[in-house]
Amino acid sequence: MTGPAAIRWTPWQVRAGWLLRAHRLCHADASRRELPGFAQAYREGHRGAAGTSPSSLSRWETGRVPVVQEAVRRYERVLGLPAYSLLAPIQTIARHEGGPAAAAFLRGGSGPAVPDGADPRFESLLDRALDGGVLTGGDWERLSRWAVHGGGHVSPGRVRSAVVRRLLEETLVSGGVSWMRRFESLGRLMADPRWGPEVIAVCSGAAEQSDHAGLIEVVCALDGSPHPDAGRAVLRQLTDPTTPDSLYGALLAAARKTRKRHFGAEQTRTLVDLVDGVLTSGPGPGLPPPALEAASVLLASLPLAPAHAARLTRAAAGRGGVVRAVVTHGSLTDPASASVVVGRLLARLAGDVPKTTAGVLSGLLDDLLHHPVADMRLYAAILLRASPYGSGVAAALAAEIGQPGTLRAEDRAVPLLHALRVLGGPGQREVVAGLTLARGLPAGVVLAAVHALGHIGGHSPESYWRAVFDQHTRATTADPAGQHGVMKRLVYGFAMAGELPLLTRLVEEQDRAASAQHLSRWWTGLAHHISDSARRG
Repeated sequence: MTGPAAIRWTPWQVRAGWLLRAHRLCHADASRRELPGFAQAYREGHRGAAGTSPSSLSRWETGRVPVVQEAVRRYERVLGLPAYSLLAPIQTIARHEGGPAAAAFLRGGSGPAVPDGADPRFESLLDRALDGGVLTGGDWERLSRWAVHGGGHVSPGRVRSAVVRRLLEETLVSGGVSWMRRFESLGRLMADPRWGPEVIAVCSGAAEQSDHAGLIEVVCALDGSPHPDAGRAVLRQLTDPTTPDSLYGALLAAARKTRKRHFGAEQTRTLVDLVDGVLTSGPGPGLPPPALEAASVLLASLPLAPAHAARLTRAAAGRGGVVRAVVTHGSLTDPASASVVVGRLLARLAGDVPKTTAGVLSGLLDDLLHHPVADMRLYAAILLRASPYGSGVAAALAAEIGQPGTLRAEDRAVPLLHALRVLGGPGQREVVAGLTLARGLPAGVVLAAVHALGHIGGHSPESYWRAVFDQHTRATTADPAGQHGVMKRLVYGFAMAGELPLLTRLVEEQDRAASAQHLSRWWTGLAHHISDSARRG
């Protein structure tokens, strides 16, 4: 073995175009499924679209030409879809990939032009952000565009920091399109020379708080900036992490920062030494499996001499299981096994998928379950949920969990549960809730089920919350860090389900629930206007 396998990447514009095409081909109105009919509807009553032809739409839909924001908004209107249901996920994947085409897409306006300089409308939004007013995702988009592209001057730095802290908190407690719109606003501010240092400082400061609810997320957010301070903050969490969550977040951030060449020469040497130590360490507790997998992903992008790359690749392959698959195949599993699973999922969707979209759909399903980069699995899930196939994929994933032996195989079950965290709805909630109470499952499967439940739609009765709380506060384990992770995600599930009052009562009833009380402080201390705003889309 001479070096790690390459990790696959599909350009954002290809998948953005696929999302548009999939919706067009699945439209209820047969006249709009064909390009000529859709192009006619696209042009009707739309100023500036007079020259838009079927071939223009085809070039966008195949990714040969990157689509523009206004075109995505037009697709939403013609298809009768909610505003931002297509644009928000496309912004998310474009922001992650970066590059000139993505920057041009993200810079493009999605509404009225942002005025230069002071403007009463935007000053009012700024006042609401600072004074505890309720803000929607659209408000954050307008405010961040004005601050970055409209010449809005916000000073001093402590005022910018206050705005960023609020935006970050809203982002952490929102979901779906509401999360994506705030995450894009945060990314827009981070990429700006004036706002970027404040965003980095706020995320870095949050990463130092051991009881913070979003340690993985705040450290991961630092991968969006090439600023040296962002690199220093990530490396600090790698060499002296606040918690295992912040360490994992730093490993995830390092993958993108290395691929984008954000690290300087000395920082890169530090990262190489750290990855070398992780992959060549002898027996012992070491890193949990997800962190070890994230470390192995870095091999494909680190600037290593051939002999060094070969040595570390052999060492990683010797760790067995998923780590071996990452360095051997650039995937979480071998190609044959991946093909079987993807084939089963496609078979359950076969009647609903036009042939012209099946190829990209197959790639998305493969990435959803097998891409070694966690961000890419997340963004595949986001795109699939935004597609016409989202509910079908969720049902297929739940059925796949029922395959014999799946739940006993952590490397198979955990990616399925992580996918359901985004794609799952009320129809899958009972399946996942049952796993949080099941006995004898691998620890990683239980953790993934508890984590997924905090995001899946639907409602669970009080009897369920009492049962799951009782079971996991009674649990004894030889892995205190692992049990801490389960409790942290269980508290998250209570909070996202609006069950914090019940959690408070349960903590008061049980002396052994001290850890839950500690982990819930961040949530109970959250200002009401933050949670109110996060629910406003």
